[in-house]
Amino acid sequence: MEELSIEAALNAKFEDFCAEKKITGARKEKLKKRLDYLIEKAKFESGEALGIVAAQSLSEPATQMTMRAYHFAASAGIQMSLGLPRLIEIFDLRKNIDDVITCYLEENSEEKAKAVAAEIVESDLEDALSTISYDLVNSGVEIVLDNKSLRKLGLSQEAVIETITKSIKKYNIEPKEGRIFLGKLENYSEYRELKEKLLKIHISGIKGVSESMILNNNGKWIGQARGGSIKKILAIEGIDMKNTYTTNIKEMAEVFGIEAARALVINELMLTLQQQGVDVDKRYIGLVADAMCMDGDVQAVGRYGLMKTKKSILARLNFEETIKVLFNAAVANKKDKLNTLMANLMIGQVCPVGTGTVKLKWKL
Repeated sequence: MEELSIEAALNAKFEDFCAEKKITGARKEKLKKRLDYLIEKAKFESGEALGIVAAQSLSEPATQMTMRAYHFAASAGIQMSLGLPRLIEIFDLRKNIDDVITCYLEENSEEKAKAVAAEIVESDLEDALSTISYDLVNSGVEIVLDNKSLRKLGLSQEAVIETITKSIKKYNIEPKEGRIFLGKLENYSEYRELKEKLLKIHISGIKGVSESMILNNNGKWIGQARGGSIKKILAIEGIDMKNTYTTNIKEMAEVFGIEAARALVINELMLTLQQQGVDVDKRYIGLVADAMCMDGDVQAVGRYGLMKTKKSILARLNFEETIKVLFNAAVANKKDKLNTLMANLMIGQVCPVGTGTVKLKWKL
């Protein structure tokens, strides 16, 4: 089967589109000129330093971005970092941040969105308590549950008692007249320790989800959650698995695959730059995303990520760990073929880029 060039494939798709939409005459000619212009604009010459141009296109505008900026995910909703801090989070694949999970629903209704939002948020025993006190007479702990909070969480008193029993096995638990007694304790210090454990007992929701809320996005009801695991959220009945996503790039790769992670990197970078009024060609952003995901796993743009995979020793030692890279290369008797731009630049040779890609075989 004969392979078509990208230009020929685009022209064939254009002809199919015009035939489908019944576009002819002057309008078709105008659209064809626009397509030819875009194709010509997208071309690049052999040997062009696309990597450097992409790096410059992203890093120069980043110097003009604000250091502290926040926005609400999906234009309104849970607050998350933006600006330069968000760019650093994406490129470094930062882990210790509060990721935001956007949940789409199979049933587009406000009631369902509220139910899902209430179901996913993490709740501990302290969220369902009315009082917790030390019973001096019986030397135990007396717990009074708040019925209103239990109804809101969709829990019964029996379910809470069962959870407490599984978590605290050392003490006898006796439900009595709407109260729960745990005993016996040796002293007040033991009560203080037990109280801390009781308050932190997980009774409902998904661990790590600190808050959740619902939004109406152009007539579509969606839920948002801060923290937690997208795997557990996808297991909830009524969640649209095809459209639900998280801002955690690593987790997106684990759950949905490397292509989903690549798409997320591009979308997050585009969103971050656009919010700051920075216009960067999407192809440069796509090139960075491809570099981060090319090995089938997402890698950070840093010494423990992309720089670690570079075969050129001189290119690696140029970035942060000069002595370590040089020492390891010397011990292992490694050689540099000098086929990279940085390696040739460091030793003063012509770089294999632009006119440097052409070599003279003989003089005429």
